[in-house]
Amino acid sequence: MLLTLPRLRKAACLSLFAGGCCFAVQSAVAVEETTADPMADIRAEIAAMRQAYESQITALEARVIELEAERNTDREMLVKVQQEADAAHATAQAAVVKANQASAPAPSTDELSDSQLAQIEEALEKFDVTRGFEYEGYFRSGFGVDDDGNTMEAFQAPNSQSKYRLGNEAETYFETKFGYTFPDLDLPEGTEFYVGFMPSYVVPNAKDADSTFSVRQAYASAKGVWAEQPDATFWAGQIYYDRYDVHMTDFYYLDMSGFGGGVQGVGVGDVGNLSVAWIGGSIDELEGGGVDVDDETVNGKNTFDVRLKDIEVPGGTGMLWLALADVDDNNGPNGENVIIKGDTGAAFGFLHESSKILGGRNRAMVQYGFGAAANFKSTEPDFGFVAAAGGDPATVVDYSDIWHFRFTDDFVIEPEDSNWTMQATFVYDLVDIGLVQDSEIEWISFGVRPIYQFSDYWSLAFEAGVDHTDSEITDLSGEVYKFTIAPQISPGRGHFDRPVLRFFATYAWWSDDFEGQVASDTYGTDTEGVTVGVQAEAWW
Repeated sequence: MLLTLPRLRKAACLSLFAGGCCFAVQSAVAVEETTADPMADIRAEIAAMRQAYESQITALEARVIELEAERNTDREMLVKVQQEADAAHATAQAAVVKANQASAPAPSTDELSDSQLAQIEEALEKFDVTRGFEYEGYFRSGFGVDDDGNTMEAFQAPNSQSKYRLGNEAETYFETKFGYTFPDLDLPEGTEFYVGFMPSYVVPNAKDADSTFSVRQAYASAKGVWAEQPDATFWAGQIYYDRYDVHMTDFYYLDMSGFGGGVQGVGVGDVGNLSVAWIGGSIDELEGGGVDVDDETVNGKNTFDVRLKDIEVPGGTGMLWLALADVDDNNGPNGENVIIKGDTGAAFGFLHESSKILGGRNRAMVQYGFGAAANFKSTEPDFGFVAAAGGDPATVVDYSDIWHFRFTDDFVIEPEDSNWTMQATFVYDLVDIGLVQDSEIEWISFGVRPIYQFSDYWSLAFEAGVDHTDSEITDLSGEVYKFTIAPQISPGRGHFDRPVLRFFATYAWWSDDFEGQVASDTYGTDTEGVTVGVQAEAWW
């Protein structure tokens, strides 16, 4: 224990005084023996001793002051360490309380009040470095070969707009979305500002490992800023805009994704929710299915999109859709030998969805469009599939002659207490692409994917599908049939539980008219083909 300054001084003086007295007696004896004037020598000795004592006392006082300062520093450090320990202890207690809430009864008010719990939760949130961040994505990747061991190609009917994808996808496709909700803005309950960014990547197949990067979404939104419409969300930027697809064919029958802005979720009394958007399309380096295309298209398409959703109708809910669009004249889009005569146009449709069918749902949509709105997208095609050869007169596409009708049905069942789930789809699509000569293309598609679940993780998937196409442009008409069997591993019994790892074997055959048109690199002179491979698929 440290001595206080007065005690230290007293002890030092007593010690010095005792030592001094002994020394004085010894000195007096010696002087008495050697000199005739002992008092003068004694006084001199005492004066010297006094000066030495005062110097020692001064040094001791300085040391005491130094020790007092060190003690104060130690006290400050101890207080700081104690505060940090108390904070760590409080954090640990809060974590224990939060963990126990899931498995134990809530503590009584005597033990922990609501305000204390709120403070603890608030403190825990501040320690969460991921607060406000979101991460989601999708990917598929695998490897397959044909019956000669060459890298597989997909089996797809010419002039069809999709293919049956189980065991029929050669590419690696990956898209990741990053979002942030600004939790430190201290906004009222129900108010949220959000930004989202989604890059995507594609590798066409194992033989061609060149990867392509693209930005699929980059937008901001604000919700809860309109007092009379608290559920309304305003947005601006590049966005996947309220898309509808059939998963088993990766077919987006309504996809107005693009660049623009609008508002969604505006309540219209008891009728439904209104969404309005202005969207400008473009041809990206990646199409929706991950297909690598050129990016030189000059695109002048503008679309005004209006939707009334969540309408109560017999058997479920409905959506009314209207799109008004305009396309400018364009010579040589995407470098193709095509001349486009632009025009305005409109499209409309009705979607019906029922969610009370054997644990699943049925979604059906009928669409009709003409002119610039006829393709039911925010983008315009480059018409490369009808482009004239180089040096020949350019193919002329007149938007005033384009019209399009489509009916799509997407059906999923997941019965309780059953090992079976199933998805099925039917599409009828008839379009005139606006050439001077006859240019109607008919596409009919039907397919099913049943899955039998052996256990919580192991299942066996089957997929059978047929696509019929008939083109007045090429005079090609026929069918492509595809059948796949795929043992799978997934984390649950749901039809769409992901991730999934699968081995697949696919057999396809097609009409004689399509010889050289289906999997042309590997089966260019045949009318049937086989592929086997493995694939992983996930979304989160």
